[in-house]
Amino acid sequence: MAVRLRHQKKLWLLKRYRGRGYVDTSVAPRWWLTRPDEIEAYLRSLARGQRRGGVEVLEVGRSAGGRPILAAAWGAREDLPGRTTKSVACAIGGGSPEAFYGRGQRQRQVFLFVGATHGTEFEGTVAALNFLNAVVTGKDLRGRRQPRLAELGRRLRLVIIPIFNMDGRERFREVRHLIGVAPEALREITDGNWKDGRPIGWPQCMLYNPLPVDKVDPLGSYFNDNGIDLGYDCGFGWDLQPETRGLVRLMRDELPDCVLFSHSNNGSLVEPPHTYLPPHFRQRVMQISAVVGMRCYREGLKKHGIPMRPESTRHVFYQMELAYHVCGALPLCVEFPCGYQNYPGNHEEILDIGLCALEEIAAFGVAYGFRPPEMIKR
Repeated sequence: MAVRLRHQKKLWLLKRYRGRGYVDTSVAPRWWLTRPDEIEAYLRSLARGQRRGGVEVLEVGRSAGGRPILAAAWGAREDLPGRTTKSVACAIGGGSPEAFYGRGQRQRQVFLFVGATHGTEFEGTVAALNFLNAVVTGKDLRGRRQPRLAELGRRLRLVIIPIFNMDGRERFREVRHLIGVAPEALREITDGNWKDGRPIGWPQCMLYNPLPVDKVDPLGSYFNDNGIDLGYDCGFGWDLQPETRGLVRLMRDELPDCVLFSHSNNGSLVEPPHTYLPPHFRQRVMQISAVVGMRCYREGLKKHGIPMRPESTRHVFYQMELAYHVCGALPLCVEFPCGYQNYPGNHEEILDIGLCALEEIAAFGVAYGFRPPEMIKR
């Protein structure tokens, strides 16, 4: 029997995996930043300390529920000369990618991180904020020195959206982690229930777009207040949601070299490339996946997998394709571990895996550039 959240006074007490009682998911280390209010306070503190790093806090847009979506930017912008079109499709169709990208390669690659498209998939957000802190101060939020991570990050322009789906995150704002939570409790807060208590389930929840919010209780964290899963809000069928419109504006303005979409599962790390990307972009994703997996393996971490197939088996137009077709960036989908069924079993292990993944992705961008060399004309 699933936990009936609407009858609980403390929604953050979630059923324990293979055990009695509940996990108090509101308790987490101070450096584990997942709640929107504490994240905003942290970003504002960096922005006030301009001498410490020059972090700029931006409002990307508003959610369907009217909540501000914030981003933090660090590092100087570099616009390349020679751009003649604002359409990557026109440039590729005309046989001249530099007409969209500009000539040459940036000295400082632009790396855009998009966190928590599914509101309680926030483990990557924790890693990204610790990455940002290392860039600004030389240390992660635990106070540990991260010299290589800091050096690599300082050679990029970082733009970090910690929480993209603000509505879904606020719906379960007191849930700070999901370590050791029973599968049925995890499913309930992500997918939701029908009002009669029946689980909606995954992937059945994707068959309703929008999910009828008046017929569910609770509405899962996957969805904004309009009942839309933002991962599939890619411009086909009707107008974009306000969150996606804000992201599209940001991508067109920044023209990032790489966009990382952060999700969470049991820790499969860099996912295989999606279908509607050029072959040389799909190859780039597989290269980065191997680098990340091997680094985690060398470190003896519990998650170090790499894709066993050359592309996703889901032949749909998703967030990753949207990013490429809007701004020509290399899109990555990274599934950070959430501690599902207590594996990994603590916050430290999850952060270490996340930081290793981000460090190797940054190193690849610094060493080779995120975009394939075929897209660069000197």
